[in-house]
Amino acid sequence: MRTPHALALLAAAGCLALTACNPQAADTGAGTSPAPGATAPAGTAPAGSAPVPPKAGRTAAAVPDFVGQVLQDAQDGAQAAGFYLLSSHDALGKNRNQVLDRNWKVCTQTPRGGTTTGTDTKIDFGTVKNEESCP
Repeated sequence: MRTPHALALLAAAGCLALTACNPQAADTGAGTSPAPGATAPAGTAPAGSAPVPPKAGRTAAAVPDFVGQVLQDAQDGAQAAGFYLLSSHDALGKNRNQVLDRNWKVCTQTPRGGTTTGTDTKIDFGTVKNEESCP
């Protein structure tokens, strides 16, 4: 009688351990929009505005232009440039999640390529599937 309970407990503990160890399970904000009237997190620039200068003691870097790249390559390039706060969304407004990043391409990015900002600034990619046209 104790064996089924022990197995269920072990299975639950294993699931919790795997979930806690998965860095990709963290909420990156992909596919979500801020609530009306919400403010952007510190160190990020609202869409269409000038990038926020880095805070004292933080590193500044030029944001590369990732438009036209496969989403996975853009994310890798952003991390190589020192930007680790990354998000993406469906540029067609269909609220699709970018699960397989190699199947998506970058149409827009915020902040724009060529601007200099703190590496603590979030880069957001507007994406479509590889076979689709950018809006």
